[in-house]
Amino acid sequence: MGSTHRAGKAFTLVELLVVIAIIGILMALLLTAVQAAREAARRLSCQNNLKQLGLALHCYHETYRVFPGIHDARSFSVQAQCLPYVEQENLSRLIDFKQVLLAGPQGGVYLNPVQAPAARMPLPLFRCPSDAMEDVYTEYQISQPGDAFAGGNYVVCSGSGTGTTYDTRFPTDGLFYIGSARGFRDIADGASNTILASEALLGSHHDTNGPQPLDFGRQLGWPAGWRFRANGPGYPGVVDPDLAAVAATCTTWRGSRCAGWIIGRQMFSMFSTYLPPNPKIPDLAGQMHTGFYHARSNHPGGVNVLFAHGSDRFVSETVELNAWRELGTRRGGGMP
Repeated sequence: MGSTHRAGKAFTLVELLVVIAIIGILMALLLTAVQAAREAARRLSCQNNLKQLGLALHCYHETYRVFPGIHDARSFSVQAQCLPYVEQENLSRLIDFKQVLLAGPQGGVYLNPVQAPAARMPLPLFRCPSDAMEDVYTEYQISQPGDAFAGGNYVVCSGSGTGTTYDTRFPTDGLFYIGSARGFRDIADGASNTILASEALLGSHHDTNGPQPLDFGRQLGWPAGWRFRANGPGYPGVVDPDLAAVAATCTTWRGSRCAGWIIGRQMFSMFSTYLPPNPKIPDLAGQMHTGFYHARSNHPGGVNVLFAHGSDRFVSETVELNAWRELGTRRGGGMP
């Protein structure tokens, strides 16, 4: 009798490769879904932070009948003045508001040692979880050895930035500028059509030189030969410049945006609506740190925005420019 052989069944090489490819696709889809879910959670957390800041601003207004003002470019930010209204009384007590925050001559500014413990204190409420930059670092423009500042991602709106309103040393068309004491009574178009605050990204913490692409948005450009000064003696001010053209001439880039939540200087704690959210054009600063600072985030497609009536909204980076600029003002207009 002859013997019979039963051939064993096995995967061919092609079948094995197909299975591996399918598994890879499924893993990629799963990873994308997980990342999207994580970003959705981060965006929601960011919105909650802004909502808490909005409640604090409303409580401050209820007490003083105006929103917090900024005495000068060396003084405390709006955010610092809101600390008692976000259950941060202990941190607020670390700040001596009767003493200066920054001292020293122009070009040699340093942190008042009395304010150092509060300045270096990270506060999760002031940080967007989608911005992975470190919490505390030395700010090279304002520092002595050992000085450190905790950064923050939330910035108040100084206005549209059109005309000469980008210079916050003078009254702007927004609710916040140096010496502002604005309140609900000053909003002509309704609180639901006026921005209080939005987001910005922390800088890279170091300077770079040379030409950069226009999507180099984390940095601040210091364009040689330009004077972004409004109404100063002998300086009529730059009016509605083409920022893409200006950025193309820049060769020095500073990495200090949002360097300290405690500092009221424009570059650290304010933004304007001159350009839509997340512009590819970098923020641009001139002399005395005045200039064009914009709303930015790592959220895909736009930024979270806090309106004066207390609600938050995600605004797309494709928003119509004139509507966006009007939202930054207290005078009129609104979303279409």
